[in-house]
Amino acid sequence: MSWMPKVSVVMPLYNNAEHFPQAIESVLNQSFEDFECIVVDDGSEDASPELLRSYARQDRRIRPVFLKKNNGLMKVSQIGLEHTRTSLVARMDADDLSLPERLQKQHDYMQKHEEVGLLGCGFFRFSEDTKGRKRLLGSTSFLPSKREQQHRYRTGRTTILCTPSLMCRREIALQAGGYRDFFANGAEDRDFVLRMHERTEVANLADKLYAYRSNPSSIFRKNIPGRKAGSIMATYCALRRRCGKGDPLEQAKPLSRLPQALGLPASVGLEDLQQDPRWMTELLFQWLEEKPFDNDTCARLYLGLAGNRIGGKGGWHRALNCLLRAIKLDGILALRLALGLALGVCLDGFLHLAVWHRDFWQQPSWEKT
Repeated sequence: MSWMPKVSVVMPLYNNAEHFPQAIESVLNQSFEDFECIVVDDGSEDASPELLRSYARQDRRIRPVFLKKNNGLMKVSQIGLEHTRTSLVARMDADDLSLPERLQKQHDYMQKHEEVGLLGCGFFRFSEDTKGRKRLLGSTSFLPSKREQQHRYRTGRTTILCTPSLMCRREIALQAGGYRDFFANGAEDRDFVLRMHERTEVANLADKLYAYRSNPSSIFRKNIPGRKAGSIMATYCALRRRCGKGDPLEQAKPLSRLPQALGLPASVGLEDLQQDPRWMTELLFQWLEEKPFDNDTCARLYLGLAGNRIGGKGGWHRALNCLLRAIKLDGILALRLALGLALGVCLDGFLHLAVWHRDFWQQPSWEKT
């Protein structure tokens, strides 16, 4: 009779022989032992494949998958998800660390809260010098509740989740479409989380159960324009779905026709959309200025976009101008906004002042005007 674990851990691996042993051993040393670890080697050219084979021979819980060529994090994440066999799937990066109680606590929470389909946890940030000495850089001081997570999502702000620390329900993740091809250059995690928000409740454990490595050579720090372009596309698609206009990534078949489907000039290709955030920034603001939602909802979205610094400094000013035109200011709110803008050397100061007005942050109706 074949062994069937309770949790699958998916770990993408590419040219990370230096840190992979620490990462995989942090998984193998979990207090919760009933899991499989699917490690997908993305055509590594260093010693990573040999290390993976060695660990797989020593522990049957490791299921290695070897790809002949490099496909990128998005495709590897999807391949790993499709190879899982369990109802609960945990993510893990090959240069990070999971603390010993991580899988046990996330598994127990998901068992007790069937309404939650996506679960994060608190985390540490650390670096490591050439001698292997670790240095703590910081840790999460605030994690929003389930209600606040949903609220952030609805108002266009970034949900506070450490995506490599996530545990999700496999069935819901596959129904949501997993990781999508457009995000080959980054932000596949944001797109995934936004689509999961539409199907299930999202929560965070306050316990710090994950250690995130600050690594200058990590994939996250490469191709920042591509990640920004992907993040804006993920936001745009989510907003289109909310007002019933449909997801352009689902409507454009094949994907190479996406720029034309979005009404962009013929000279703009798919790679331009994936690499240059300016195209999607302009498209997003043009669409919001058509007021697909009621004034108050648009105002919340503009504030959320300002908080995410969409489009850089110019996009922030544009979002704030649209915000002031969209909302109906009462005397107290106008004073707070004015004070926030006057003191707004720091954007966060403005945001904190704005959210004082509770009526302004009530759940939006998402009804089109």
